[in-house]
Amino acid sequence: MKHTEKNTDLHMHSTASDGGYSPSELMKKCAGVGLSVVSLTDHDTMDGVEEAITAAADEGIQVIPGIEFSTKYKGISVHVLGYGLDYRDRELKRMLAEQREMRRKRLDVILEKLAAQQISLQAEDVLEFVDGGSIGRPHIAKALVKHGYVKDVAEAFQLYLAEDKPCYVAKEREMTPTEAIEWIHKTKGVAILAHPVYYGLDEYIEGWVVNDRLDGVEVYHRDHSPEDARHYEQLVEGIEQKHHVRLLRTGGSDFHHEDYGRVREPLGVTRIHNQLADLLIKEMNERK
Repeated sequence: MKHTEKNTDLHMHSTASDGGYSPSELMKKCAGVGLSVVSLTDHDTMDGVEEAITAAADEGIQVIPGIEFSTKYKGISVHVLGYGLDYRDRELKRMLAEQREMRRKRLDVILEKLAAQQISLQAEDVLEFVDGGSIGRPHIAKALVKHGYVKDVAEAFQLYLAEDKPCYVAKEREMTPTEAIEWIHKTKGVAILAHPVYYGLDEYIEGWVVNDRLDGVEVYHRDHSPEDARHYEQLVEGIEQKHHVRLLRTGGSDFHHEDYGRVREPLGVTRIHNQLADLLIKEMNERK
């Protein structure tokens, strides 16, 4: 793998959470666009990792085991990416199973709120999009599209499912970024703050690095403009210089499927330099 090439994508989702393709299908798509190192980072589950690794081996692709933890900080949703975790760890699997059960209960409450808006959906209408993985709001959005209540997933969030909309339901208990980082480190992984441009919490990143040993920042992301990327490059450099630490820079497409996200784009458009993957893998190996 050449350092100077850009054939890496460290952020994507499969049907194990709220993506549009199975882990195997997703790896075929990665091969089709020339990616050589990828990470499957499904929301609050690692159930698709083993399938992805097996399928990727046939395609000549290296898969870094990953996850994207959903957390809350000061009432704001914050996502923390974990790389290189032991996805077979029994305690981790138990905790993630509890998270899935919490999401299942939340679905019932959301369906009640939708019914109050004269929208009749059943749990089965949503679960057909889940494929055995973790239930998320995008699955509910897809059901709303299928049954003709909205024209697309974006409208489902705009009208009903976003945090300030009538059918939003917070999870029973929200994990904090600190807890997510602890779980990642406990299972020998590397903790990275995902797409920080979403949060408006830049002043707290330094604290997560110093107090919780956050390992790096997703500087490059589909929704980060070139100006955003430069901003986070400088922010990371400033923390490194001030505290004499080494932080990782990662990035990826956050691909779910072609018609998803603030910026809709096919897989393979947003990618990062292979050297960033090499540095991540080196850090992962040092923790084993």
